[in-house]
Amino acid sequence: MDEKFQQEQLDLKQKLKKSLLVTCLVLLFCGLLYDRITQKVNITDQYIENGSIVVVLDGEGQCFIGDGMENAEWVISDENNTCVMPLVSKGNIYIRNRYRHLCQVLEDQKFSYVENIEITSGDVYLALEGSEKIVYDAAYTGVVDEPVVFSSDNEQVATVDQDGTIRAVYAGTANITAVYGDKSDSVEVVVTDLITAMAPEFDMSKPFLSCGVFSKEDNDLLDEILFSRVEKAGYQTRAGAVAAGRFLAMEFPYRINYFTENGRLGSCRGNYIDGEGRYYHRGLYLDPSRFENINMDYTMSGPQPWGCTMYEYSWNRHAANGLDCSGSITWILVQAGFDPGDIGAGITPWCPAMADLGERIWLADAYDNGTLKVGDLLSGGDGGPSGGGHIAMCVGIDKDNYVYVAEELGYHDYWGFMIRKYDRAGLLHYFYWQVDMDEFYGADGNLTNYWIEE
Repeated sequence: MDEKFQQEQLDLKQKLKKSLLVTCLVLLFCGLLYDRITQKVNITDQYIENGSIVVVLDGEGQCFIGDGMENAEWVISDENNTCVMPLVSKGNIYIRNRYRHLCQVLEDQKFSYVENIEITSGDVYLALEGSEKIVYDAAYTGVVDEPVVFSSDNEQVATVDQDGTIRAVYAGTANITAVYGDKSDSVEVVVTDLITAMAPEFDMSKPFLSCGVFSKEDNDLLDEILFSRVEKAGYQTRAGAVAAGRFLAMEFPYRINYFTENGRLGSCRGNYIDGEGRYYHRGLYLDPSRFENINMDYTMSGPQPWGCTMYEYSWNRHAANGLDCSGSITWILVQAGFDPGDIGAGITPWCPAMADLGERIWLADAYDNGTLKVGDLLSGGDGGPSGGGHIAMCVGIDKDNYVYVAEELGYHDYWGFMIRKYDRAGLLHYFYWQVDMDEFYGADGNLTNYWIEE
């Protein structure tokens, strides 16, 4: 009996050992299985590429972006353990492993961001009560729904609306800042009484420039403004020439006197004379500091800045220095970066003239066909269609087809540099030819045919 009992006890122990071993194996398997099922997958990188959100994992997994997991459309990682998902502005990132065990939640992630904002307008020069709208480029990734916010650091000089319109208040300088997300850019605004705001039409009561009105510093600043206007329109373009003509007539506060050049004196190929009825240099001729531009070998009674009295040989008198008609067009073209040469306005077969700078087209046809555009020259005058004698430039055409012409005139009712508004009858009474300047300019630039802002 003792033997039997001992055998039973031994058998029981063996069964218990086997059962315990099985249990341990089961528990070990379950543990390993649980560890595998719950194995954590982590994000190692996330970025935006080609309009998609890219999430890189450290193992196989699945990704989803949203505000919650209800109705989630999980994206399975590729062979590189990468999930590629549509771009959204923000949301939570949910990560689960291949067994669909949720491993990680990154809340309130923003996937759209501002890369940069750049004001492209350049420095801003405004007359008192003038205005200008900021032009800018904004670079961003994703969907950015926040606005650009503008501010002025000196609202006593200039304010800015939230649409980017800068308004002059008082003479001085101010910095206008554009903020977009965490990026910003600024532009300096100069408000000055040296220029006047653009008006709908030329002011015939504008005073003539007299001698010594402007200092060298004034001349320097006015040159900066002029160059800025040309640059914004397009240097060495048709629009740049138009900008120069508009500036001299509409923003410069004085009228430039009509002064018949001392060079040609009625001859086709007269002496080249600089600064006496013509000024062959970029900038305004307002101060003796500009004499450094003048070659004294090419003077007759000068040099004298515009507005200062000098002997005018054609009229046998002393008069305020200025420009004649071809001199004013030459000056405009030089400001835009072109060299038309030392040529006059008359049309003769033996003498180069400004009407030869482009193809001559009968003006009535150009007007009626709508082919006249700003920057083209207009030839006319007492010499008739075959002779000309006067040259001007179209600098605006309004919605009613009125033509605005920049010209230097020497008539008692119309004297000096101005912009005159012509209807069809008036235009064809004074001018015969359109000089098509397409080949001369080569490029239009930031061109608009329209007059001022309509």
